[in-house]
Amino acid sequence: MIRRASIAAAALTLAALSSASADPCVAPRVDVANWALVRSPRVPGFTFRLPRSFTRDSATTNAPSARWSDASRARLEIAHRATGEAESTLPSPDGRPAYARCEDRVGSASAIIISYGAGSAAGAYVVHARIQWPDGEALEVRADAPDRARLDELLAAVRTVRRVGA
Repeated sequence: MIRRASIAAAALTLAALSSASADPCVAPRVDVANWALVRSPRVPGFTFRLPRSFTRDSATTNAPSARWSDASRARLEIAHRATGEAESTLPSPDGRPAYARCEDRVGSASAIIISYGAGSAAGAYVVHARIQWPDGEALEVRADAPDRARLDELLAAVRTVRRVGA
């Protein structure tokens, strides 16, 4: 009887450990303390952190959005969505490798963060995030990364978004 209880306890422990490592909401272990604090006049009222290798792209098309990129071809775009404006559709898991969807808190906002492997020339990994504050104000984030390490950095960057004064 004791042996069966020990085996059951070990099985539960292993199941808990494997589900914790597979949890898409586990934030990547990336130290952001020395990253640049970024803001843009095109998306006023928000800050976040990015590795210092990223520079702002001057060729931004949409008025309430801003883009950054680095030499490794990693890119991040952040766009403001006004209260009451229609939400963009987030990607579904349909055939996307390494698809992960996480519903989490980012500061005082709620966030849906999706990442997946793309395998395209633009980037091997893609991140989509919708960050929304209780009053309805929201940001849409899209990023792509050429490799898993850059993906982890972009996922960490999304989690640093803050609304000034919130």
